[in-house]
Amino acid sequence: MKHFLLAFALISTAAWANEPVKPSCTKPEFPGKLASDMQMKTFNRRFKEYGDCMKKFIDEQSAVVKSATDAANMAINDYNAAVKEVQGAGQ
Repeated sequence: MKHFLLAFALISTAAWANEPVKPSCTKPEFPGKLASDMQMKTFNRRFKEYGDCMKKFIDEQSAVVKSATDAANMAINDYNAAVKEVQGAGQ
């Protein structure tokens, strides 16, 4: 268990060292209550584009997180198997 926590701490520290990626999506400015119909249509279109961009960014980042988590879990499993093998050989 100590080895698992150590591996997790090392992985977590390495992840914190990287600056988080930020979305390049541009949030449109709300035109206000006195906006014309044309301004509101333009805002609504741009806000939908903003939402689509954010969803795409979230999906991409979720895939990165899943990949990193899978890699960390594989490393933990490999290490735990090696520890069991060594412990079994010593008996």
